[in-house]
Amino acid sequence: MNLEQIISNLIKYKAEIIKKLSANHWHPYFLIKEKFSNNILDDEFKRCFCGFYIMNGPMGLNDFQKNEFFRLLSDKENNLEKILRVLYEISGYGRRHRLFLSFGTKLLHTIDNNLPIYDRNIAYVLKLENQIAGTLETKVKNRISIYNELKNDFDLLLKNPKIVSCLKDMRVEIYKAMMKNNFEWKDDFVSNTKLLDSSLWALYDSLKSRSVHKKSK
Repeated sequence: MNLEQIISNLIKYKAEIIKKLSANHWHPYFLIKEKFSNNILDDEFKRCFCGFYIMNGPMGLNDFQKNEFFRLLSDKENNLEKILRVLYEISGYGRRHRLFLSFGTKLLHTIDNNLPIYDRNIAYVLKLENQIAGTLETKVKNRISIYNELKNDFDLLLKNPKIVSCLKDMRVEIYKAMMKNNFEWKDDFVSNTKLLDSSLWALYDSLKSRSVHKKSK
């Protein structure tokens, strides 16, 4: 992780990030947070969760895997290795067995919103260790290592005064934009970890679009 570069990019593309996060990004997240805090894991919660976190389709979970995922979430299972192994045992699309690092971290974040989420956008921006192939034990060890790296990076970022100041500004601007559009902003639902996560997720699009533009010249 290049801390100074991340700080520079968050500041440079702050307006684009705020615009992206002021659209419909937060409404499903708020519904998920509210229902989970009240132990309501009903069909609406599951549909919203699967839609928001892109769990549907061939790259996601099938119905059997989803049932087990939501059982783990209902049980508040907070051991990533166990989550990875339990879901791995259930064959998915194409009868494949996969380790779902991204979905596993989304489960953990739902239980504790001070834990970061892994996805390809975050991995790209933070330059995280790559997911590797190999034996099951090798892959599990690798995924746990990536998650620990992610948590360490977030700890460093959230202790940086420039990052904290940037997040504070973003929080205010997103609030203003949502209020302007008559959308309720639920500040208590958005930890600094989640705001940073969403900001880095949105930053990915800005960085990739510039990268593609440069290559096309």
